[in-house]
Amino acid sequence: MISLFSQTARNLLLTALAIALIGSLGFYTLIHRTIRHEVDEILEAQISQTERQLQHQLPALLAGRNDNPRIMLTSEVVRPTFSDSTLIDSLNDQQPIPIRQLKKTVSVGNQLYLMTAQLPYYEFNELAREMSVGVILGFLILMGLSVAIGLSLSRRLWRPFHATVELLGDFRLDQSANPVLPASRIREFSRLNHSLNELMQKLRRQFSLQKQFTENASHELQTPLAVATAELELLMQSEQLTEQDHDHLQRATTAISRLSQLNRSLLLLTQVDNDQFSDDAPLDISTLLQQYVVEYAPFFEHKQLTFRVSIADGVWLRINRQLVGVLLTNLLKNAVRHGRAGGEVMVELTAATLVISNSGDVMPFPADTLFNRFVKDPARPDSTGLGLALVKQICDRYGLLLTYAYDLSLIHISQ
Repeated sequence: MISLFSQTARNLLLTALAIALIGSLGFYTLIHRTIRHEVDEILEAQISQTERQLQHQLPALLAGRNDNPRIMLTSEVVRPTFSDSTLIDSLNDQQPIPIRQLKKTVSVGNQLYLMTAQLPYYEFNELAREMSVGVILGFLILMGLSVAIGLSLSRRLWRPFHATVELLGDFRLDQSANPVLPASRIREFSRLNHSLNELMQKLRRQFSLQKQFTENASHELQTPLAVATAELELLMQSEQLTEQDHDHLQRATTAISRLSQLNRSLLLLTQVDNDQFSDDAPLDISTLLQQYVVEYAPFFEHKQLTFRVSIADGVWLRINRQLVGVLLTNLLKNAVRHGRAGGEVMVELTAATLVISNSGDVMPFPADTLFNRFVKDPARPDSTGLGLALVKQICDRYGLLLTYAYDLSLIHISQ
């Protein structure tokens, strides 16, 4: 992707190059035509002067006349005609030299004379060439200076815009105040800053309202859910319940537990979406993963899963501690839940990747929907379908690549 300044510079350079080429050809053509016109005027002056002399001293002029202008008797009328030709220079190794000549018939008495005036063109060509080179070089230098000055002014003119873009890149909704955008005397930049300030205020106000709503809704939901769970547990301890009543209460308790877990997961997803976890810090992922592996070892043993671990030392990542805990917990829980009993689970951490693989069955839904929200195995109704969606959301927040492949049966995260 090309920057605005680079695109402007390229357009200016291409335009200047086109103008320079056209201008150079134009200057060269104009200079040559001007010099040729001067040469033609000299030839016409020679013909006119010779014509006046013929009118007064014809015999003497014809007797002592040299070959330029050359005078010949003729019977045909020739209109004034300019032409280019070459002449052999006997004094310069018989080299041909370019000449300009004018032919014209004049009438003296009752007789027509054809006069041919010639003028060597070599020196005039040299003069035209030197003038063209000088003028074109001057023109190119001026064009180059104009482009350089234009680009310098353009860079200076767009400086407030680039400063605004950099400030917007660091803007966070959870900041206490809007960033101070650079002042500019340019009307368009001033209007842009005013619009951006209003937009950031609206976004912060909406973010605050949404954050307050999600927190209040989560809190208000958790309280009655906890009360309902406690009451159901007390009711299940009653000795007057039949086995059928006990089953109904057990299903209700399970449903409320899933609802409570769903509420916490949705709240966490919303918080990640709103970028509310801003306290990132360098964490030793090797040590943290080792702790979680030890905590989940009894679950793997209970399901008779062969557990292999390979964790490289000194793997650090700048990340929020709470979020990385959610990520690792969900991945390990997913390996336990979907691992085939008696199968194998492998956890491998290197400086670049985290790989978690387990023996399992083919998914009953497309692999490209694995990390979507509420996508779950119909055979496991107790799942909320939000665990891997949370993992995906956390990975996206920190620019981590998250992939899945059934042929290797692994979850793969890399930077």
